[in-house]
Amino acid sequence: MIVFFLPNLRPGGAERVMLNVLLSYHIAYPNTKLVLLLGEKTGPLLAEIPTTIPIYSLGAANATKSIRPLIKFCKEHQPQVVFSSLGSALAASVAKRFVSSKIVFINRIGNTIGAEKLLFKNPIKRVMYLLANRFIGKNSNHIVFQCHYMAKDYIKETGVNPKNQSIIYNPVQVEKVEQLSNEKVEKEFTFIAVGRLNPQKDYKTLLDACAILKTRNSTFTLGIIGDGNLKEELQSQLKSLQLEENVFLMGFHANPYPYMKKARYLVSSSLYEGFSNVIIESLCLGTPVIATNCPGGNAEVIHDGKNGWLCKVHDATDLSNVMEKSLDQSVELDTKTIAENAQAVFHADIIFKRYEEVLNQYIK
Repeated sequence: MIVFFLPNLRPGGAERVMLNVLLSYHIAYPNTKLVLLLGEKTGPLLAEIPTTIPIYSLGAANATKSIRPLIKFCKEHQPQVVFSSLGSALAASVAKRFVSSKIVFINRIGNTIGAEKLLFKNPIKRVMYLLANRFIGKNSNHIVFQCHYMAKDYIKETGVNPKNQSIIYNPVQVEKVEQLSNEKVEKEFTFIAVGRLNPQKDYKTLLDACAILKTRNSTFTLGIIGDGNLKEELQSQLKSLQLEENVFLMGFHANPYPYMKKARYLVSSSLYEGFSNVIIESLCLGTPVIATNCPGGNAEVIHDGKNGWLCKVHDATDLSNVMEKSLDQSVELDTKTIAENAQAVFHADIIFKRYEEVLNQYIK
């Protein structure tokens, strides 16, 4: 039995990656028992799980509350592998000490911790966050990093260089994404941004950049797909900057791909990333990307003037300059080549082989 363990199935990047690996493995090895284990059985992505994959819930809202029921689950079911990400990785690392040593714990690091730690203003919480990640590294049989930057950052921040580690880019279900991208949209945008309305995505700077851009080019439009706790604050900022005719907060869309496909550019204004699914999905659709050169994998993916541009982090002026440059009529990026090059690297079939190698070395 292989257990895929997550806090829930909200529509986030890490959840989608784990779900893609689960479904790909299910297709490749139909006789292997796979189980989806959730802290809480909630989230829109539940609808994508086939009935042939059992779903268990620990009834736990966070990592700490997951530990005891996870230990109980492991003792009862004796899985060969527990594969975790996000907060579940910490719960799995603690549980490892209380269950059979035959159970292999593989943990996927969900974000760039050197940047994410800065969100903790309380120095004690910041230290606890780093200690938790250090604990994960010391109590895992295998660690998966999403990109080279994340691996180097993790080792630097925790002082732990896991003996068994892999760097595996995130997968894109190319055929599925392309099919979904063919749906009709109510409105097409010059720029599209996709992601939760939270501090990490730094939409405040993106709106400030749009205000600057409007003084030079008033015809552009930006659609922001996503929901989150900063919605009211961003709506207020949008009105104060008089961007109502240019920028549109669209809320959550289960299928953002038609908007991404039909936009001229995807924009990512993040303060940091792990390895952005939205960026590589956009590239696989042939839509070039404007992204911050933030801590994370963006610089490993975006090549200036070929598939988009990088800009400075938390710098509205620089972001607006790059957005303005992208609208220059003399700028032509080959969308077909962008899609072909991205698909050759990030296609789910290619990425799954890497995960398959990791999982199968522990399956007897």
